[in-house]
Amino acid sequence: MTRRLNQKGLTILELTIVAVVVGIISMLAIPQFGKVMERLKLKTAGRDVVSALRLARSSAVSQKDQFGVYFDLNASQYVLFHDLANPSSFTYDLGSDSVIVTKTLPQTVHLGYISFPSFAVIFKPNGSAANSGHVGLYSYGEGYGGYMTVDVLGSTGRVKLISVDY
Repeated sequence: MTRRLNQKGLTILELTIVAVVVGIISMLAIPQFGKVMERLKLKTAGRDVVSALRLARSSAVSQKDQFGVYFDLNASQYVLFHDLANPSSFTYDLGSDSVIVTKTLPQTVHLGYISFPSFAVIFKPNGSAANSGHVGLYSYGEGYGGYMTVDVLGSTGRVKLISVDY
């Protein structure tokens, strides 16, 4: 029986050591993955709110009528609507205004505050908003807390997302 000196391969001990090292590294990465997912959910929700506000503004300009977004703090949702019921009041009238879409925020993302009167942002046909204000979104979980603000400038209707992680 001849023995080869240049045998190639891995021993079971080498494979076990590699598996243990990979396991330890993945155990260290799991808590970070949760933080990344929470941050991603918050950023996605913030971008969705900005998109709804920009869609309301562009609809107001293109259709030459008032459109808006109503924020429901209790249900953690927002409603894109066509302001038909009482346009001079700059409010959302449940049942009277035409609802275009209703979106619910992810479970871990919440509406923090809305500085707009009657919790609604109304855009006029010229693209401006009835009022300037802010919408706050926050998320918190194990090891992560994040906060975002969506700002609307009344004079121009500009919508801007501001991210603050903590």
